Amino acid sequence: MEPPAPCASAGLPSGSTAAAPAARPSSRRVSIAVPLSYLFSGGCYRRVAKNFNAGERSVTNSPVVPEVDLWASGRQVGHLRVPQSRDDSGWGTIQVPIVVVANGTGPTVLLTAGNHGDEYEGQVSLLDLARSLRPEELQGRVILLPAMHYPACAAGKRLSPLDGRDFNRCFPGDPFGGFALSLAHFVDSVLLPICDYQMDLHSGGTGMDIVPSAVGHILDHPEMQARTLAMADAFGAPITLLLKEVNAGPTLLAAAENRGIVALSSELGGGGRLNPAALTITKRGVRNVLRHAGVLEGLPEVGEYGPSRRMTVPDLAHYVFAPADGIWEAAHPLNTTVQAGTPAGLLHRIEDPGAPPIELAYKATGLLWCARFAGRVKAGDPVAVIARDM
Repeated sequence: MEPPAPCASAGLPSGSTAAAPAARPSSRRVSIAVPLSYLFSGGCYRRVAKNFNAGERSVTNSPVVPEVDLWASGRQVGHLRVPQSRDDSGWGTIQVPIVVVANGTGPTVLLTAGNHGDEYEGQVSLLDLARSLRPEELQGRVILLPAMHYPACAAGKRLSPLDGRDFNRCFPGDPFGGFALSLAHFVDSVLLPICDYQMDLHSGGTGMDIVPSAVGHILDHPEMQARTLAMADAFGAPITLLLKEVNAGPTLLAAAENRGIVALSSELGGGGRLNPAALTITKRGVRNVLRHAGVLEGLPEVGEYGPSRRMTVPDLAHYVFAPADGIWEAAHPLNTTVQAGTPAGLLHRIEDPGAPPIELAYKATGLLWCARFAGRVKAGDPVAVIARDM
C-alpha cells in the first residue's frame, strides 16, 4: 500500500484564489477559544488557522501535524508529528515535544530550545518551565518547544544525525524537504505568525564557551531595535548583545525578525556541559521574558550581577579565525578585557613538529566574550570573539 502523494505546491485547492496576507497587527492579542482545524487535500494537511485580528483564515501546507490544539485554553503536553520515512517504517514519524499553556486574553510567546542538540541550558530551563507553568497565572499563551530539533537533542549533537543539517540554517524551510526543512517550515509558517514575542535559547555547544548573554541582531529598523534591546535587558543576563553573526540569514531569529516579531536568541555558556550558573540565569530569564511580555504578572528580576551590560559584536573584524588546522592554546580566559594587537593565543600544528606555533592576535579591543572550548580546531574556525560596549 502506498501513502498519498505529497502536494506539488503550497497553493489553495484548484479554482481557489489566495488573498494577499493582511498586515501584521502591532499586538496579536487573542482570546484562546477557537480550535485549529485541518483539511486533507492533495495528499497533505492544509492547516487552517484563524487570524483573530484580521478576521480572516490563513492556509498553509505542512505535513507536520500537532497533537495539541494551539487555540485551546489550559495546559497541553503533546508532540508535533514530523514525517520521517525509513526502510522499516514507510509511514514513520518523529515526535517533537510541544507544550502549550494558555489562559484569558493576552499576547503569545514562543520559547524554543534544542535548536542545536548539544546546547543544554535552554532545554533544561524550558523543561522546568513546562512542568511549573500554570494556566491560572497567565494572561495569554505560551508555546514551548524544549527539544525542537529532537533527533539532534537525543544524540547530543549540534547537527542532525539524520542528514547532517544545521537546523538553525534551515529557515524558512520547505514543507517537503525532509525532516529539518519541513519542521522549519512548520515553525515559520504556522507558529511564528501567531506570535508576538519569540526567543530561541542557545549556548556555545561543544565547541565554544560564551559569557551568558541575551542576543539580538543588528537591525535597520530603530523601533524594532529598541524593542529587541528592551526584551533582552528584561531577560537579565550579564550581557545584552547585538551580534553580527556568521550566516544569519537562514536562522530562526532572522525568520522571526522578517515577520515583524520581537525576537531574541541567546548564548548561555557552552563547552558541551550544563553550566549551573548559566542554568540559573536561563531559568530566571525565560520567566522575565514572560513578565516583560505581560503574560506573567510582575517585573523582571535582576541577577546578583546587576543590570545587563549592553555590548555589540558589530562585524567579523571582532572575530579571530584559525588560519590552519591545529590545537588552540588561548592566551586568556573567557570574560577577560583584551587589547587589539595583543596575542590571542597559539595554534600548534602536529603535522610539523619542527615548526613554531602560529601566533594569532586580537583585531579589536574589548571583552573576550566567546572563546574556543574544544582544543582541536580546523582552518576557518573562530577561536575568539570580542565584544565592545555600545
